[in-house]
Parts: sequence; structure tokens; C-alpha cells
Amino acid sequence: MEAREVLYLIDGHALAYRSYFALQRGGFTTSSGESTGAVYGFSRTLLDVVEHHQPKYLAVTFDEGLSAREEIYPDYKATRVKMPEDLSSQIERIRDLVEAFNIPRLTMPNMEADDILGTISRQAVEQGLDVHIATGDRDILQLLGPHVRVQLPQRRGPDVVMDVAAFRDKYGLEPSQLIDLKALMGDSSDNIPGVKGVGEKSATKLLQDYGDLDTIYENLDDIGTRVRNRLIEGKDMAYLSRRLATIMRHLDIKLDLDACIAQDFEVGLVDGLFSALEFRTMRERLHRVYGELHGEDFESSIVHAHEVVETVVVRDEAQLNELVQALMGAEMIAFDTETTSIDQMSADLVGIALAVDEKRGYYLPVGHRVVGGEGQPDMFAQPVGEQLPLATVLDALRAPLEDPKIPKTAHNAVYDLMIMQRYGINVAPIAFDTMLAEWVQNPISKFLGLKALVAQTLDIQMTEISDLLGKGKNQLSMDMVEIDAAAPYAAADATMTYCLVEPLRKGLTDSTLGALYDRLELPLIPIVGAMQFKGVTLDVDFLSDMSDRLATSIQGLESAIYEAGNIGNFNIGSPKQLNMVLFEVLGLPTDGLKKTKLGFSTDATTLDALRDQHPIVDMIVEYRELSKLKSTYVDALPALVNAGTGRLHTSYNQTGSATGRFSSSNPNLQNIPIRTEVGREVRRAFVAPEGYLLLAVDYSQIELRVMAHISQDETLISAFHQGLDIHQATAATVNGIEPDDVSYEQRSFAKRVNFGLMYGMGAFRLARDSDLTLAEAEEFISTYFERMPGVEQYIKDTKEFVWRHGYTETLYGRRRIYPAIKSNGNRRSTSAEERAAINMPIQGTAADILKQSMINLYALLADAQFDAAMILQVHDELVLEVKESELDAVTALVVETMESALPDGKPLRVPLRANASYGRDWCDMVEID
Repeated sequence: MEAREVLYLIDGHALAYRSYFALQRGGFTTSSGESTGAVYGFSRTLLDVVEHHQPKYLAVTFDEGLSAREEIYPDYKATRVKMPEDLSSQIERIRDLVEAFNIPRLTMPNMEADDILGTISRQAVEQGLDVHIATGDRDILQLLGPHVRVQLPQRRGPDVVMDVAAFRDKYGLEPSQLIDLKALMGDSSDNIPGVKGVGEKSATKLLQDYGDLDTIYENLDDIGTRVRNRLIEGKDMAYLSRRLATIMRHLDIKLDLDACIAQDFEVGLVDGLFSALEFRTMRERLHRVYGELHGEDFESSIVHAHEVVETVVVRDEAQLNELVQALMGAEMIAFDTETTSIDQMSADLVGIALAVDEKRGYYLPVGHRVVGGEGQPDMFAQPVGEQLPLATVLDALRAPLEDPKIPKTAHNAVYDLMIMQRYGINVAPIAFDTMLAEWVQNPISKFLGLKALVAQTLDIQMTEISDLLGKGKNQLSMDMVEIDAAAPYAAADATMTYCLVEPLRKGLTDSTLGALYDRLELPLIPIVGAMQFKGVTLDVDFLSDMSDRLATSIQGLESAIYEAGNIGNFNIGSPKQLNMVLFEVLGLPTDGLKKTKLGFSTDATTLDALRDQHPIVDMIVEYRELSKLKSTYVDALPALVNAGTGRLHTSYNQTGSATGRFSSSNPNLQNIPIRTEVGREVRRAFVAPEGYLLLAVDYSQIELRVMAHISQDETLISAFHQGLDIHQATAATVNGIEPDDVSYEQRSFAKRVNFGLMYGMGAFRLARDSDLTLAEAEEFISTYFERMPGVEQYIKDTKEFVWRHGYTETLYGRRRIYPAIKSNGNRRSTSAEERAAINMPIQGTAADILKQSMINLYALLADAQFDAAMILQVHDELVLEVKESELDAVTALVVETMESALPDGKPLRVPLRANASYGRDWCDMVEID
């Protein structure tokens, strides 16, 4: 008999979850802190399939949105912990990996991957194929048959492949009986209830004796009294559970075998991903597998940067003069700095790399030092090797790098700008930033790093910094690397950046995103650099005093919690011990609470639901808030003050969000709590120096104003033109009452709905976050849309647009793409991407308006020669440090500039409003009329 071809199916989400939890404690993170365990486990399975099976047909399935089972049973999977944030980010990496392997993705909105696997495997068998399913979900074992096998990963050792015989040996049942086994015993992982009191042993015996659920209920008289009574009481749940446990096998999805033909994967792209993820052993395996499959050495198929870039090390003044002549005649200069750390305010300059064409890179070493006996630099040694004096190099490069007629380009230019500024050179103009260009085209790109971007765009492999410096406790800094080893690396950085400009510029032009890039993002680079360079003064003494006060409060809370817990001292920070105190010792109710491996969840959502049950809950919430505030900000901020400037220099990331908003780090200003008095007190540490004041100006309800403009809702537009309190006006409109009759609770609820709808909030979430029933929440939203139909129409139109085009955009033309929507094109989805699509045009436009105002304001402050500078940007707020005598004039300029920053110069349908306040610190501020 002729052997049947095999279709290999990979259960994407299940395998990702399994890999994540199996490798969670394995330390799988990159040097930058990115979690990679799930991607590593998934990659291992992919390579297993490619290496050992070399399938003719291959596909991957993913869940999309809520499943139809939730409509049958709302508590389905309700006890599952929300997808961890570091797993969510890895799912996107896994999607990138699947794409690099040229594997088709099979998805269907509102359907779990199990159901797609069930349907596709049935069709494949009917078409004469064998099916091999790789999954981490044992539910799939019900699909086993003469032509279907299932591969399950193990925590340790090789994967296990199950067939029908193996299943019989392990469970004593037929694979098809797994459905009824779960119907009887339930499944805690999916929150399938089963029959209360019937465990695996009893359920297995019943199925061995009677065959299936129906026959069991037909023969209740033959079953022992205790089990019989439980079966009678749990009959409805048994049949409900059977429906939940049954994998659907007749979905409206067709198996396209031609689309599933396993193609030769993009080895360079996969290698680039593995390199970016720092999978050293996985790369070695990839190279070996590629060589075995293609009969050639992997390295021979890869183009390396050092093979296409000529490296010139500038060691003497003759070479330096020759380089300066080339720079002065260049059409564009690509530059990069090599330093001792990523902290642009403290890093020492080790070398400068430059390129004026696509073939040659120059490296100017200025700070390489002798390495001591234990791998540490000799702090008192002179520079090692042939290096020109730093002052000589800087004097020579100043003219070309500051020449306004010569365009400059860099990758993450703001870093290199600040380094050069600290060394006395103001590089200008920045005509292109390759990292920003990639991000503008794809704000969720995983290829923002230079090495990954070059591999993706140019199919050229670059040396990773870890290959040069090493990792862990023996990691070197760049000044400890020999010049001849550092030079090719640095020269390639500059030259590859030069090479990226043309394809990235073409991509911007072809996608119509060039105008946004040139108008908003490029001009912000020197502004962001100036804000970071300026920094803000911090009152360290105040924070020290606040730390002492918090320590006293925390100690008092600890004592109160111990007393309320009735068991003496315990570790409040231990979820396991806290679980025992709350649910075993104090006996707090657990109905509807999420479960974890340690018992019931004790996260913030759970504690909030338990607040009325015992006084200890409020104490624990306050204990956590104060402890986090103390460790994350009060104790951490002083250590971030730069010893040279005496100021705190926050880092702002232009590419930090998919909507265009800035993110910040060291510290993350966006997360400083302001809803509590003690949280707001942290802002009191941000102060103005003597003779200056802090001026804070923030947009008033800018996202709602953008919503009013985009939705053209007449009720919202009218309320803003009348200067009404928009939340009070909304509450009055929805409740059919006069604004003056709106209660505090009604206004607060309307505020929640106003902002929630912009984030795609539905009735279920509104009910969950309020005291409303689901029916009441649905009625409220229905009434809201009746009274404000423009908002409802905007949401409908946006959903239509994103399903048609796969992206949404701001008034400035900024776009965000949605991979899951774009890949399956089915308009029935209610996925998180759809909710993000509703919000993006609003939040993104608000972010664009703020960026436009920063650009305009930066120029106006310089023209007017005010002694004022932007120093902080948080959400919709700008904070400036202003000479006290110039406060009134600067305030007027800032407010007018922010209120007139309009898309394409066209006014919104509602006025923009900016509120100003000033003070000696960022907390105690006086409003300015």
C-alpha cells in the first residue's frame, strides 16, 4: 500500500502557553530584558518538525477572539489567569517566526484553535492524508484515529507522540470517550463543571462499563446509590459539559492543501530573529538543519556585513584629513557612536563610526583602554593601540557634522546626538532616522533593532553586540574590546544604516507615510534630545524624608495585617501565604474568583472584589500601594540623579507605543500615581531651581474633543462649544435630566463610559467594572448611542474600515496595522485588535497634536530667546522650567501654541483647550486663568 502524505498541524496558542509555563523559570530573557521562553519552546518544536519530519504539508492555527463556547456557558475558562503580559508580547514574536518559516496560519473568528484543528484534520483524512498535530492541549487527544496522531511537549525530555494504541494504554478508554470523560469529571483548566462529586476514577469506570454518557443515563438503576444520585443531580451540567468539551469538526473553513505545501523557509530571516532573541544554541541548530536539508554549509548562504563593508580605521592625522574631505563632499553622512554604556548622560565615548556611501565605513577609535588581569579595564592606564587624541578628532569632525547643508542619518539618532552634544558637537541636520522610519511604517514592528532590521530589509547578517562583548558577569564594555575587533562592527553599523535609507524612504513614500515622518517624527529628534539633556531638578532630601514616613506607615500596616490575620507574622508579599490567610484562616468567599497554581488569585482585581468582606483587604491593598511607591519611586529616584549635572534625565522613547504616544523610562513618568494623595506627593520632589518656576500645561479632555470631531456627534460638539462639563453633559443627556440635577455618581459613571467607549468597551466590561447587571449595562450603552448616534456610527465605521483595509489612521495619517484582522479578513471577529482599532485614531490623533505643539513651541521659544525649556512630557501634559520673571509671557505663548496645533492647519469641529498652572514643584501648583 502506498504511504499517505502527512499534514502537520501546529496548535499555536496551546504550544505557546505550554512553552511559556514550562520554561518560565529557565531565565529565558534577552540582555535587554525581553522574555523569550515561549518563543524558544515554539522554535524548538518548529525545528523538530522541519528536521525530523520534513513535511510536505504544514500549517499553524491560532485562537481569534472569544469562542462560541462562552455564549453557551459564560464561565467557560473564567478561572484562567489573564494572559501574562510577557507572554502576550511573545505571541507577536511567534507570529513573526511562523511568517519567517513561510507557514500558513489557519484562523477563524470566534473559534478556538481546537475546533479548527478538528475540522481541518477531518477534511485531511477524507482527502487521503495522515495528520500529525503538535499541541500542548490534551483536549486534542479526542481527535486521535487511525490516521491522526498527536505530539505533546514534555517538561523534560523529548516530546511524546500519541496514537490510538498509546491512548488506550494510558487511559483505558477510546479517544472518542475523552469527551464524555470530561463531561463527567469536568476540567478545571477550562472551568468545565462536569458532575459534582464524580472524579476521574469513577468517570473512567463508568465509561468502561457503559461506553458513553447516554448509555450511562439509560442504566442509572444499575449504578450505586451514591454515584447515581450525583449523576441525577448533575445531569444538566453533564450534558452542558459534553457540549463544551466536544471539539467542533464541521466549521465553515476549507482545507487548501496547495496553500499548506511546506515551502523552503527564509533562513536568513529566521537566523536574524534567533539572533535578535539571543538564541545562540538555536541558531547553531538552525545552521545545522539548513545544511542537512540543502547539502550546503549554512554560512555559505548568508551574506555578512563584514563581507560587503570595507572597514577603514582612522589612526593618524593624514587619514583623518582625508576623511574630513570625504565628509565635506558627501551627499549624506551616516554616523554612530560606540560607548561604554546605554546611559547617554554618563557613557564615555569609545569611538565614532561614519559612512558616506554603501561600501565603506570609517572607524575613529578614541577611548579603547588596557584590560586588566581579571578582565577589568585599568582605570589609570593610557589608551591602548593607535588612537588619535580625542580633542583632535572632535575638532576635525565638528565642521562636517555641524554643517547645515550636509544631511545626517543614524539609527536611534537621539542617543548619538546626545553623546556628541556632551562632547561639544551639535550634529545637524538629522535628515533620516532608520529606526523611526521602520516604526512609522509598522508601529508594532519587531525589527526596530539595527541588526534585525538589516536582516529583514537587506538580508545581510550583522555581528551582534553580545558576540563582541560576551554576556553575564564576564561581559566587557566597548572600551575593553580591541580596536581591530571593534572597528568592523562599528563600521558596519554606520554603513548598514546608510544602506537602509533608500529602501526605508521608498517604503515611507509608497505608503503615504512620508509626510507624517517628515512633519512630526524627524523634527522631534533634537527636541527629545534637548529635553533629555536638560533634565529636571530633584529634591533628594524630600524623598529621603518621604521614604522614612512611608517606612513607618508600612510597618504599622504590617502589624495591623498580622493582627487581623489571626495567625501572627507571615509574608504579606507571598501569594501562597496570603492565599492561606484570606481563604483558609479567614474563610473569605471564593465564588467566581480566578484560580492560579497556588490557589485563588490575590491580584488587585480579586482584592477589590473582596473589600467589603473583611477590613484586612483594604489594609493589604494600601500595604501594596505604599510598598510599590516606596521601592519604585521614592527610594529609586535619587539613584537616578546624574552625578555630573545634579539632575534627573528621563529617557523618552518615540517608538514606545503603537498609537504614537511617547513612553518614558528611568524613571517611567507615565506610571507615577496621581490618584491618591500619597502618590501625588512624589511629584513634590520634582522642583525648579532657584529663580525658576515649573509651568505645567495640559490639554483639557483632548481625546474626547478628538472623538467629537471625528464622530461629528452633534451632542458632543454642542457641549464643547458651550463650555459644558462634558461628563456632566453626557450624564444629563443619557439620563434625560438637566445638567444641574446630575449627581456625583452619575457624572463619574458617564466619565467611565465616555472614556471606555473610546477603548472599545462593551456591555460585559461595563457590567464587570460597575454595579450594573449585564442587561442594565446593555441598556445604558444602548441609550447612550441613541442620544449620541455619531459615536455609535464612528465605532461601526471604524470596524468596517479596519476589516476592509487592515489598519486605522489618525487625522495626521499615522497608521497602525492589525495582523490578526489583516490575515484572516473575516468581519465577525470581536478581538482585542478590533477594540484597539476603535481607540487608535482618537489616542493617536491626540498624541500627534501634542507632538505638533512641541515642535512649534520649541521653535517659538528659541526665536523669542526666552529662558525656558521643556523638561517633562506625561500623557497630555507638558512641563517647562521657566525663568520666574518670564512666567506670564511664556505661559501665554505655550497656551496659544498648544491650542492652535491643528492637523494640516485645519480647525477641529470643537475648540482645543489647554490649562496652565505653575509652582515651585510639580505637585503644589497654582492654576493660571
